[in-house]
Amino acid sequence: MNQSYLNYIPAFLFTVLSCNLATAQQDSTLTQEVEVVKAYQPSVSDVFKINDIPKVKDEKRDKPVFDYKINAQPVFSTFEVEPVPAAEMVGEPKTELGKGLLKAGFGNFMTPYGELFYNTQAGKNSILGMHFKHLSSNGSVKLENDDKVDAPRSENVAELFTRHFFRRSALSTKLFFDRQAHRYYGYAGEALSNSEKEQLFPNWNQDQAFSKGGLQLNLNNDEDSRADLNYDLDLYFHHFGTKTGQTENLIKLGTAFQKNYDAYLGLLKASVSYLKTDGIIKEITSDYGNKQQIRIDLSPALLLQGDLAKLQVGLNAFTLLDDDDDARLLVTPNIKAEWSPIKNTMTLFAALDGRLQQNHYSAIAAENRFVTPTQDIRNTEYRYILSGGIKGKFTPKLNYRLQADYANIKDEYFYLFNTKTVITQASPILDLPFISKANTFDVLYDDLKQVTVGGELYYTASELVNFHLQGKYYSYELDSLEQAWHKPDFELSISSIVNPEGPLKFNADIFFVGERKAPVQSEIDYLFLNTPGVDQVNQTIFTLSSYIDLNVGVEYQYSPNLSFWGRMNNFAFQKYENWLGYSQQGVNLLIGASLSF
Repeated sequence: MNQSYLNYIPAFLFTVLSCNLATAQQDSTLTQEVEVVKAYQPSVSDVFKINDIPKVKDEKRDKPVFDYKINAQPVFSTFEVEPVPAAEMVGEPKTELGKGLLKAGFGNFMTPYGELFYNTQAGKNSILGMHFKHLSSNGSVKLENDDKVDAPRSENVAELFTRHFFRRSALSTKLFFDRQAHRYYGYAGEALSNSEKEQLFPNWNQDQAFSKGGLQLNLNNDEDSRADLNYDLDLYFHHFGTKTGQTENLIKLGTAFQKNYDAYLGLLKASVSYLKTDGIIKEITSDYGNKQQIRIDLSPALLLQGDLAKLQVGLNAFTLLDDDDDARLLVTPNIKAEWSPIKNTMTLFAALDGRLQQNHYSAIAAENRFVTPTQDIRNTEYRYILSGGIKGKFTPKLNYRLQADYANIKDEYFYLFNTKTVITQASPILDLPFISKANTFDVLYDDLKQVTVGGELYYTASELVNFHLQGKYYSYELDSLEQAWHKPDFELSISSIVNPEGPLKFNADIFFVGERKAPVQSEIDYLFLNTPGVDQVNQTIFTLSSYIDLNVGVEYQYSPNLSFWGRMNNFAFQKYENWLGYSQQGVNLLIGASLSF
């Protein structure tokens, strides 16, 4: 594709958004009373999965929502950090102002932790919120080959939120910055000396850092029940950079509309985005440099709904323009249906859908931070996803969901270590081979048919006891690869919170991940043969053992505003790898205090 067209897309996105905002913000000032969330009520929470940020909620009118996905609880190692969710301010504000929460703690592996949440009323019709966080670890890890290595890691977060309420709409803004740093400390195979590691691994002990900052704007009138047309306009921009020289700029304008035509609802989602990535080795040309992509998504649909059933019929169209490749078009169905033979107790549901997954570098790094920094990963096409199941309530306090999915996927990626050996002379006596081992991950591709069967139970008895059980079984059918590398056949999570009478509160999480397979590929190139490409490829298959990760926490409420807490991760003392060669920390203890104000 001609690059000149790509250069105009950022200006085009800002121009379109400006027109939308100018039109939508003609609403007059809110006249209702204003309230905000009450003061914080600290609760026991895994410091690596903190989610007790304040939320402003209000009763919302019912809107048609299809939700067929089992909301998987991520499997955390003792230092796998889940991004803290943004402060959600939904509905119109309320009168009493919520203030802030300060948390601080320290743990083994030299782990300091601090986090601040604060929100305030910034005017009659506005709310301002902020969030800051630091978490770091400076300990060592023993690998599967018993090599003890330093594995430092840190995370720093700064976020600023605002929300302004007009008479019939609301405008939200978010400024964010996130920096995560780590080291390439792992490798597979037999233990090596420090000099051997420095000689064989180009990235050995290299420090890496991912910095991501940006802006998000959202304007919607979802709460206006009198509107003939409901809209949701969203502008997103981020700049992503790494210590090793990669950069990424993404700008996206998204819109969603819903209009009532009496007999049915008309739905339309559309978005256009521009992506530029620099400092990578492009897959198609093998050149080092930048690549640019424009993506256009369009999803029209009609929704019919009654008291016990609803049906949505539509399609998804995804267009991708790449400056190195031909344009791509993916069209998938967008059909969803559900029927409740027993209202509020049993609902049968089914869906036929699809999507295009744009594998830009920041998204891949968030999944696996040990991926080779210069990697250019293909986009993945979910040509269709067929889903079905049953959900409902056994009792008013016990919810359930059973679901099965079948997905046809093109260009799914799988991680592997890739060792390269170059031999320049026919006789190894005359010339020693050049060997470069890998401790960062390259990828292989294959088309995949995946079956997922899952179940979920959630039990809540007021505020005293909450219990969540979820399990998934996976089956993979690949076209050419031997295994679905790094993917388990089974996952299980159990979470429980117990709040008895008195000052003590308890929680626990158990995560089980099944056995996985992971390859180390060895490519040998005999230069003296003058043959194109790699002359010999060998693979060594490693087994990543199944594991149980047990985490427990306790909190003592000393006063209404002050509490003391402790958290122990990997209480089962499991030694395991999430990614080949990268063992996780052992038992991890963190203690601290929370102050609400």
